[in-house]
Amino acid sequence: MEYPTLKLVFDRKNVASKTRRGLVQIEVMSERKRKWIGTGVRLYAEEWHKSRMVVKRLDADVLNENIRTQIEMIQNWVNELRRRKEPFSFEKLSMFLKGVTESDDFIGYVERRIEERPEIREGTRKAHRKLVRSLQQFGRIVFFADLTKRNIMAYDEWLHRQPYVQTTIHSYHKYLKIYIHDAMRHELLSEDPYVSVKIERGKSATRKYLDEGELEKIRKALIPHASLSQVRDLFVFQCFTGLAYADLANFDFTKVVERDGRYIVHDTRKKSDEDFYIVLLSPAVEILKRYDYVLPVITNQQYNLRLKAVADYAGLEKNLTSHMARHTFAGICINNGTRIETLAQMMGHTDIKTTQIYAKIFNKTVESAFDELEKKLK
Repeated sequence: MEYPTLKLVFDRKNVASKTRRGLVQIEVMSERKRKWIGTGVRLYAEEWHKSRMVVKRLDADVLNENIRTQIEMIQNWVNELRRRKEPFSFEKLSMFLKGVTESDDFIGYVERRIEERPEIREGTRKAHRKLVRSLQQFGRIVFFADLTKRNIMAYDEWLHRQPYVQTTIHSYHKYLKIYIHDAMRHELLSEDPYVSVKIERGKSATRKYLDEGELEKIRKALIPHASLSQVRDLFVFQCFTGLAYADLANFDFTKVVERDGRYIVHDTRKKSDEDFYIVLLSPAVEILKRYDYVLPVITNQQYNLRLKAVADYAGLEKNLTSHMARHTFAGICINNGTRIETLAQMMGHTDIKTTQIYAKIFNKTVESAFDELEKKLK
């Protein structure tokens, strides 16, 4: 009776390089048939050695122990088959691995729960899938047993070595906590590794925007090139609608409702799947008429690239971006007395705290309130 042999295989598909990671897999071979089992470890080419396994990483010892544990687990199962004189089959192996995965594989659990949870929107699912990718790249949190305070702190250190700001790092920890607590509710985990671990939220980057004078310079700039003029019009349209690039690219005037002489847009944001509600202001309608109500289409990359040239023609030193237009819209609204709750609906924010950030930036309304108070006190 033949039993399988096991060995480690790195980068079976030959994709690993200095900038791209390859997989570490366990190869199971029996009667000239093979099955490859992922270990959850991904490495750059220089981080793997045939005999020493993971090298040139601070967490090499931990990853090597993780890999050894996995291959030993399968080898012990094969030894048990041999002891019982039971025949081996790849179907039996799959059933064994499925049982192990369901009980021990935390990343697999997170992937499944992201798709299963009915209460989260598609935009949230996309954000949570980024957590899965980061855990796979980190490599030290694969199984439930890996959820220790030590590994949480190591994950935090790894996140800090990535090109992330503190608010993004905090978000990754927040998402990870969600699935840890979810697993605890399902009695798959007994202790919360985040107990006594404090992760700083950090401060959001200051939102960049145009004031009314700068926006007027953009609108009146003499731009001789048709393609740049179109980019300017798209930017101004964003400034008076608050649409993010993804929603601008998806804008369809045939879905706009006309009521009492006003054009009303009630749609769903691509990013968050959250509803937003706006009325098209006259500057936005003027631009739509210019293009027979069908806006030009341009990629986000080309759009932001050409906005730099638009800024030059307008005599502005600011680095224009498509998202700056959205912030400018928020400024126009707040400085003209729009309530935060109303602005949140206009912009399709899932959390009003996001909208409240604008209130801290645009203080013209506050200044006006003090001016009115001063008049009454005189």
